[in-house]
Parts: sequence; C-alpha cells; structure tokens
Amino acid sequence: MDLHPGRTTMKEKKMIRLKDKLSHLTYTQACKFLGTNGGKLIRQGGKYDIDLTEQVTLTRHLFQLHVNGAVVTMQLDPLKHQRLHYKCSACETACTHLGAAFSLILEEKLALGLAAPPPEKTPIEGLSDERPWEADHPLGNPSAGHRKVN
Repeated sequence: MDLHPGRTTMKEKKMIRLKDKLSHLTYTQACKFLGTNGGKLIRQGGKYDIDLTEQVTLTRHLFQLHVNGAVVTMQLDPLKHQRLHYKCSACETACTHLGAAFSLILEEKLALGLAAPPPEKTPIEGLSDERPWEADHPLGNPSAGHRKVN
C-alpha cells in the first residue's frame, strides 16, 4: 500500500528510466554499442523513412521500432546495472535496423520527448534600429566624427 501517492521512493529514484538513458545517449556511445562499423550502420540506418506515430513505441520501459520488416527493441537490463539492452528481430549481429534506431534516437530527441525544446528568445529591450557597422554611421566609419591628427 502506497502511503504517499505521487511521491517517488528512494528505490525508484535510483533506478534509471529508459527515457533518461536514451536522452543522454551520444553518437560516440551509439557507435560503441554497434561495434567497429557503428558509424557506418548509423549513417545507413538514418536513410530509412520512419513515421514516428506508425513505427515507433516509447514507454517508460520499452523502445520499439518497426523498420524494413524487422523490430528493434531497447530496454534497460535490471540485472546489469540498468545497462541498455537492444536487439533486432531479424539479425543476429549489429545491423542497419539497429543503426536506424540509434540514428532516430539521436536525431529526433525532441520529437520523441527525450529533450525539452529550447527556450524562446526574448527580445533585448532598448536596442535601436541603428546599424553601426554601416559606413554612413559614425561608429561604423572610422573617419566620421574624428579629426585627422598629423
């Protein structure tokens, strides 16, 4: 029985969620996961056209991508210190399907909800429309407004 609904327990705080892991994934890490041809597989996999709403499922515990007849799944392995476990239903070794999944995660973090949008830019108050870099402006023309000293 949960005495404090909505609160996170210490055990839950220590457990890394899949979305946390994927949100911090870097290109270098993805290449290491895929082995010596990691970069090549990510580039090749990045060429697939993927519809996020039709082909991708992402929950707290599972990432799934349906691509080119294969299903790529990713989840955290609780027995291995929350390490990322990934596999392709069609291939036994690292493949372009896995490359597609890693490419998608790296390129579409915002669309997948793995990153927050950048803050909106706020205009700086007090700036005028003057352009000091133009030649007819006193600040942009080094000789304007200055006397020549011999």
